[in-house]
Amino acid sequence: MKEQEQEQTERIVNQQWINLLLGIRLSVQDGYLPPEWHDTKKDVILLNGGKYALKDDCVNVDGIYMHSEKDRSDYEYDEINDVYIDSENAVTAYGRRGSQFVTNEEDCIYYGGNYYVLEYIWDNDIVCLHNGHYCNSDDARWVESEGEYYYSDDVYYWESDGEYHLECEPDDEYEEEEEEEEPQRNNRNKIYDYDGGIKEKDFRYSDVSDCVHKFGFGMEIEKAKLPNFDFDKEELYERTGAVIERDGSVSDGFELKTPIYNLFSDKTIERLEELKPYSNIKSVEGAGGHIGFSMDGKNDIELLDMCSGWIPLIYAMYKKRLTNTYCQAKTNKRLKNDNEKNQSIRLRGNYIEFRIIASVKSHVSVLFRLNFFRILANNLNISFTSVIGMAINSKKELCKLLTGDIYEDNEKFKRLIQDAITINAEFGNRKLTQKSLNKINKNLLKLKTLKTTNNNELCALQS
Repeated sequence: MKEQEQEQTERIVNQQWINLLLGIRLSVQDGYLPPEWHDTKKDVILLNGGKYALKDDCVNVDGIYMHSEKDRSDYEYDEINDVYIDSENAVTAYGRRGSQFVTNEEDCIYYGGNYYVLEYIWDNDIVCLHNGHYCNSDDARWVESEGEYYYSDDVYYWESDGEYHLECEPDDEYEEEEEEEEPQRNNRNKIYDYDGGIKEKDFRYSDVSDCVHKFGFGMEIEKAKLPNFDFDKEELYERTGAVIERDGSVSDGFELKTPIYNLFSDKTIERLEELKPYSNIKSVEGAGGHIGFSMDGKNDIELLDMCSGWIPLIYAMYKKRLTNTYCQAKTNKRLKNDNEKNQSIRLRGNYIEFRIIASVKSHVSVLFRLNFFRILANNLNISFTSVIGMAINSKKELCKLLTGDIYEDNEKFKRLIQDAITINAEFGNRKLTQKSLNKINKNLLKLKTLKTTNNNELCALQS
C-alpha cells in the first residue's frame, strides 16, 4: 500500500515538473521570460494567465502582477495616485491646472463630455451644487446661510447684506421684473448652457500654415445683450467651431467661445470674419475677452517663461483691469505659485489663459489681437527691453500694429510705453537701466516726430 502511495506521489511530482518546464518553455517562446532567465538568479513568478516571468519585469496592478511589456494593453499608470491600474478603470481626466492625466475613473466626475479629477474640480472651474450635481463656477453662487453652492438662476442677491439667498429680499418687486425679463429668457433655448456638452473643436492641424511650430489661439467674446437670433447655433458651430453660451458674468447676454484656431492659418481670419456680427455688438458692460495661447511641445510654465518679456506691455495695454478682482496682476513667480482662477494670466496645463485681456469692442480689436499674438509668437524668449525696442521702431511690425488704429494718437502711444516701463518695474523680471531708459526716450521722441511729419504730409495731400 505504501509503495502504491509513493508511486502516485512520484507521478504527481513528475507531472508538476513537466507542467513547470512546459510553462517555462512557452513563457520563453512568448517573450514573457528571457532565454537566459536561469542565469539571472532573480525571482520567477507565475502570472494569472499561466505564464512565468521575472518579477523585476512585472508591474503590480491592484495586487496582481502583469508583465510590463507583454501585458501592456491590460494596465495603465495612474498619474494622480502613482499606482498601476486595470485598463478598464482608466480614463483621461482634467486635473491640476487644467492638465490632463490618466487616472482611475472612481476618482473622477463626468461633466460636460469630459472626466475631471474630483480633487481638482475647482482648478477646472467646476463646483458641486447642493443637490450633488456639478456646475461651472461662473454659473453658481455660494449661499452662506446654507453653506452650499446653488445654480445662479435659483438664488437672489440681497443688497442689504451683500450675500445670496434662496428667497427674494423683502419688498422686492420680483414678480414685475420676472414678467419683463421673460422674452429674454425665452431666447435661452437658442444658446447653450455653459459647458453644455459641445466639445471644443481644434483647428490647429486641419487648418494648415507655413509656421514651423503649431500655435493654438482662441478667444472669448462676451457681450451684455443677446444677438439677433437669425442664425442656427449648430450651423455656426460646424462652420467656425464657435459656441454661443450663457455665462454668469454677463447674465443678460452671451459668451462666444472660439475653438482652438491655428494662429498663423489664413483660415483663422476667414472664420473670425464670420463672427464679425457678434464682435460688433456694442454692449460690453461686465464683459471680458480672455485669450488662450498654446505652443506644441511646451507646457504652461515653459510658455509663460517664453512670454515673460511681453507681459508688462500686455498689462499696460489693459491697465484699467490690473486691479480687477477677476484678473489680478502678479509677477511671473506668483502666477506660477498661486495659480488662482482669477489672476491676470492663468496656467491651464497645455496652454495659458490671458484673463487680463479686456472685452472685445469690435471686429477691429479681434484682428488686432490676432496680429499681436502672431508677432508675439514669432518673437518668444526676448527681454522686455527688446519688446519696447520693437514697439518704438517704425520699421518693426509691432510698432506698425500699435500705432495703427489702436494707438494712433501720439500722446496715447507715449503713455502706453511709459505705463509698460512703470509696470515692468513692479511685475517684470528685470528693471530697466538708466541707459536703456534714456535710449527708449530718445527713440520715442524720434518716432513722435516721424508720426507728426507723416500726418502733416497726409493732411497736405488730402487738402
